[in-house]
Amino acid sequence: MRNRALAFGAIGVVGMLALAGCGRADDAGQGGGGEAATVDESAAKGTIEVWAMGEEGENLADFADGFVKENPDAKVTVTSIPWTDVMTKYQTAVAAGTVPDAIMIGSSLLPSMVAAGGLAKVPGDLVDEESFNETALESTEVEGTSYAVPWYVETRVMYYREDLAEQAGVEAPKTWDDLTTFAEAMKANGSDYGIQLPMGDAEDSTQVILPFYAQAGGEVLNDAGDAYAWDEAALTEALDYYASFFTAGLAPMSGYGDAQTAAFANGSNPTFISGPWMVGVLGDQESPEWVDENVLTAPVPAGTDNNDSYLGGGHLGVFEDAKNADGAWKLIRWLSEPETQQEWFQTVNALPAVTSALDSEPFTSDPRLSVLNDQLENTVAPPSVPSWNEMSAFIETEAEKVANGSSAAESASAIVAKAESLGTGW
Repeated sequence: MRNRALAFGAIGVVGMLALAGCGRADDAGQGGGGEAATVDESAAKGTIEVWAMGEEGENLADFADGFVKENPDAKVTVTSIPWTDVMTKYQTAVAAGTVPDAIMIGSSLLPSMVAAGGLAKVPGDLVDEESFNETALESTEVEGTSYAVPWYVETRVMYYREDLAEQAGVEAPKTWDDLTTFAEAMKANGSDYGIQLPMGDAEDSTQVILPFYAQAGGEVLNDAGDAYAWDEAALTEALDYYASFFTAGLAPMSGYGDAQTAAFANGSNPTFISGPWMVGVLGDQESPEWVDENVLTAPVPAGTDNNDSYLGGGHLGVFEDAKNADGAWKLIRWLSEPETQQEWFQTVNALPAVTSALDSEPFTSDPRLSVLNDQLENTVAPPSVPSWNEMSAFIETEAEKVANGSSAAESASAIVAKAESLGTGW
């Protein structure tokens, strides 16, 4: 597995969040002061209050009924928090001492939460660390200390209309040149475009640009992880490749847009790069039978160095001032069990962070899911530093300029200069 000591972003939110207070507080104010707690094997008790976001926040309360059945003296309450409000609510709660017990952490937010203080260290005996996706596990650490447990992961693969590809006489692309040829053939076959790619900060275009950069051989941080180390040549290559689909009219400047699935279903734009949830989205819009008959997935095409794809997902952490930290850690341990992770996938299509959970149905029989499993072996994710959100927003702006015809080399130079002036935020 290619793995990096990087933290990955929550689905669809990295580019949407303008985070305040990303700079490091004084060291004494960081989360995890003191020794990590220990958690025994006894049943959980009392009320466990959890904050969670998105579809996870909407479904966790009912899903946790399984935990309560095993721990009848416990009660789980879940407050659903909008993604855009997470950091503000987090900082306010920590400052006021009104924190819940546990919180779902969009993993790109972890460094900022640690810098703001309030998170407890993960007990060393809580879970079997070797059972987790290695990159996901590494992303729970800040400066060598783990402040969260991986909950779910997601990576991106290429979705395409198999029926239209057959008509166009092309197969799933394996290289950058193949992908360009594939998109050209799809458009020549009658589609309005050949591929959909995210555009701008509303869609977090870094979720494809960062993999393109990694595929060109670039690294985001230095070996010590304490400074940006952008390779300007690789960055220029990645930006130029991303922009080529827009300048050649192979991808719409509107990005994915509200009509993404409709454009895919009607064939006007028959290819996109996205995560595991799209299998269910397409099935809901058309039908599972339509997906089976017309849709395939493939690993993302490889650049000059590899075929890394974006890794995203979420973690779970516990507050230092939690009233029921013991119950919260036991809930997190239950959510980390392979069987629980498999059931959670059936609920929200979130890929298990525990690798053994991927070794059974439906991951072994559904070709669209098995491709996702294979892609997890080659992933890249944004760095676990507080300044990444500002850095990624700058990259998105520069990428949009290049897609509109500006110089990729000039934008790459501007990104390198921005990184030097911004620093990591530690």
